[in-house]
Amino acid sequence: MTISEALQTASKKFGQAEISSYRLDAELLLAHALGHTREWLLANDQKTLTPGETLRFNQYVSRRLDREPVCYITNKLEFYGIEFYVDNRVLSPRVETELVAEQAIATAPKNSKLIDIGTGSGAIAIAIAKNRPDLNITATEISTEAMQVAKRNAKKILGAEHKIEFIKADVWEGVDGVYDTVVTNLPYVSEDYKPRMKPEVAKEPAVALFGGPGDGLDLYRRFYKQLPKHIKVGSRVYHESDPWQHEALTKLAATAGLKPILEDYLILGFQK
Repeated sequence: MTISEALQTASKKFGQAEISSYRLDAELLLAHALGHTREWLLANDQKTLTPGETLRFNQYVSRRLDREPVCYITNKLEFYGIEFYVDNRVLSPRVETELVAEQAIATAPKNSKLIDIGTGSGAIAIAIAKNRPDLNITATEISTEAMQVAKRNAKKILGAEHKIEFIKADVWEGVDGVYDTVVTNLPYVSEDYKPRMKPEVAKEPAVALFGGPGDGLDLYRRFYKQLPKHIKVGSRVYHESDPWQHEALTKLAATAGLKPILEDYLILGFQK
């Protein structure tokens, strides 16, 4: 079987399974199976796969047909131009979350303190650290397994001597100190949404997805209740949420003494 034939066969299977990105997924998985880029595949589409390569690719195809996200199969996902390691212990970083990192990189005072609450894979904290090495960064996470992924990414991307301080904490519990910038992507999906979610999303860790029943903002209520003792005049807070939650979150931020400074489609920013 040639590369071209393998891609055609996998794309057809994915299409029949109603996987919308059927061709892209086939290319990403075959490139991973062969240890090459997608561009290399297209330039060598008549190359014949070895039995080992065929077996490996077929295993990846089976996992994708079981609706496992591609990034969990390849253990790769790009965030803010950086390749991160991801697996089913962490939420796969979303493109829209890059704006949280972007805002912090642009506005954090030089040599100031920043904290990432609920770091997951470490994507936000590490992207900020790579672009703003002057910052004193702390990253928290309640999941020991997710923390292992974050630390792995920090070592891989920033080097063994990186300066990020990782703390196991449930929102603010166990965290001391006052910060100039606070970033977070706490779970905000309502548990009521479970029956309607995509199969791929259901493969992600529930602890990183659901923020409670109803409006899904239980964790953000805790976050804003405990926030005031960790910020000062001029401190900024950036996080993600669904647009329909913006009004409630703006009110929560106001109870913590913050005013809005940014409202994008999925991103909110506040300042003390």
